Amino acid sequence: MNPIDYLVGKGFRVTSDPTRYSSGIWGKRDYTVDGYNYDAYCSGYHRAYDLAKAHLAPVPAVCGGVVAAGTARHGNFGGTVVVANRALGIQVIYGHLDRNLKVRIGQNIRQGDIVGLQSNTNYSNVTMASHLHIQFQNYGYIAGERAFVCSGIDPLKINIPEDDRPETWLWRGYFTADSRIRIRDHPSKQAPARGIVTPGRKVRFDRLHVNEGLWWIRMTGDGGQKCIAVGEKQTGVNFRRADALGRLWGKVGGLDTSRGKAKKG
Repeated sequence: MNPIDYLVGKGFRVTSDPTRYSSGIWGKRDYTVDGYNYDAYCSGYHRAYDLAKAHLAPVPAVCGGVVAAGTARHGNFGGTVVVANRALGIQVIYGHLDRNLKVRIGQNIRQGDIVGLQSNTNYSNVTMASHLHIQFQNYGYIAGERAFVCSGIDPLKINIPEDDRPETWLWRGYFTADSRIRIRDHPSKQAPARGIVTPGRKVRFDRLHVNEGLWWIRMTGDGGQKCIAVGEKQTGVNFRRADALGRLWGKVGGLDTSRGKAKKG
């Protein structure tokens, strides 16, 4: 499930959809009234969805994570909450909330926790209709970003299951790729690409994840920990069986499963 469908399932309706702007360019809205372009600050872009349910309706977190810097009663979108989810490789900005926020910086939250109330607050206190502004960005520092305002990724391409945290096993071993595989910061197709694992390359790993319908491993070495997808997760086929059947994008060796499955939470 993508996060917009999650909110619609909670009773919110979409009032501004970046896939349907008249420009035909994703996110380029150029919302203009009486000659004033309200999106000029971001060169005409509004890389976010607007949704509404009712004034002061509770706004649920679409995924878990840590409440991050940028969260403020008087933020760039009025009452603003920023939630960072390292495992999914995203950060979520909730804007125009009532200034009585329901979370604090550093707090760990779960999907469905209330982050704030739908409202009409904004940076410059101009009159606006009550609604929720929700924007999705890649996890972490974004060079040139104007305080969580202008950049954004398409949330329809983000898979947020009802329990949003990837399943994780503390298994380790090595994997030899038989095709080119992109290296990611996190076990998510939305995470930034950091290079390529080439065919024949052997990499060691110390984590196995399931996310977005894929098997992922967390590589060790090379000065850090990165992730690669190693095959599609098929119903009823576990990782060892997928390897034995040749359904992964390479071959697993030296598999140590003694540490078992990681607990969520």
